[in-house]
Amino acid sequence: MAYTPAETAILNEIKARLENITVANEYNNEFKKIVRGQMEPFKGYDLPAVNYYKPTTEVEKTPYGKNKNLMSVVVEVHSKTRDDYFVDVADSLAADVATGLFRATTAPKVSDTESIALGGTVQTITYLGHSPFIGPGEKPFCGTLIRFEILFESNIGDMENYS
Repeated sequence: MAYTPAETAILNEIKARLENITVANEYNNEFKKIVRGQMEPFKGYDLPAVNYYKPTTEVEKTPYGKNKNLMSVVVEVHSKTRDDYFVDVADSLAADVATGLFRATTAPKVSDTESIALGGTVQTITYLGHSPFIGPGEKPFCGTLIRFEILFESNIGDMENYS
């Protein structure tokens, strides 16, 4: 690939921040596996695990010769639960992911200062909420789908450079 498309660069930044969600950095959870756009279900030994992807990007031309890009991102987190209410586990996972995306990779602790807009690489990142879920069977898993919107601008016809 001759250049990295803007959306791929943004997803790479998200992964770097997800990798910093650890107990050592003051979070409640840490993930054994983080993947982008995986189609296969996680196995029990992978949990807790994250699958994140970009379902859509909408583009609107501005009167200033720029494209306003609104990219949606879904972070799907799976974990195990036995003794805790699955919604409490889902809330904890969502809180860690939302907090982690608002911390710099160089200052990733919960107690560190917020790093808004993915460190200034995009215009805004907005947490839209999350939806808990639980899986069936004798060894239940649970998780949550966490939704974000990312706003960035690019020049018309330029899929590499963005702000």
